Parts: sequence; structure tokens; C-alpha cells
Amino acid sequence: MRLTRSSQRALGALALGGALTLTMTTPAHANSGWWFSTNGGASGYFTAYGDKTTACDIAGDGYLALVQIATVNDSRLYQVADTKVDGRCTSRGASSFDLQEGATYKIRVCVVQTGGRPQYCSVLHEFTA
Repeated sequence: MRLTRSSQRALGALALGGALTLTMTTPAHANSGWWFSTNGGASGYFTAYGDKTTACDIAGDGYLALVQIATVNDSRLYQVADTKVDGRCTSRGASSFDLQEGATYKIRVCVVQTGGRPQYCSVLHEFTA
């Protein structure tokens, strides 16, 4: 099927208008990206949409995954642990906590044994909620 030059221009304008509408109406949400404990036994991330923090036990090594969220001044706000040791993840969302949108926070991922202290923690990584 051959399109006329005016039809091609109209389609291009329509596509551009749709793309601009999509980018102008889609809210910007940040996330922390995936981070890992230094022994590779746990992973975790934060997603701004719904303020969801996820901890994943990825090693089945007797340790539990632990994700900690802190202020930019390193004061811990909360933590999420994956206590199931089933190869799946545990998440908590905004019903448990609500981070200020646009503010900077820190995340770190550790492993922990029941009743023990966090071990093999990643460094604190900054992200914007």
C-alpha cells in the first residue's frame, strides 16, 4: 500500500502527538534499581509507585534477605525481610510506610540469621522516591 506525502505527514504528526501526550500525562516514578548483599545471598529494590520495598532470598543458604531504607543522613526508617526462604520475594507497600515523593533516601541489602545482626550488607545506595 502506497501512502501519499500528505498521509505520511499526517501519520507522523499523529504519532508525535500521541508520544507527547503519553510523556506529558505519565507520572514520573523513580526506583532504586536492584541491589545485592555482598555475599550474593539477597537482593532488593524500592519502587516509588506504591512505595513498594522488596526483599528476595536468592541463595537458600540459611540466611534471610533484609532490605533497609534510611534517610539521606543514614537514619534507618524501616526494613523488609524475606523470611520464607522459598526462592520468592517479600514486599511491603505504602500501607506500611509512605516516603516523601521527590526526596532522597538510601537502600542497603543484607542477609541475616534469625535473631542475629545483619551481615554482608551492601553499601547504602541513594535513590529518589
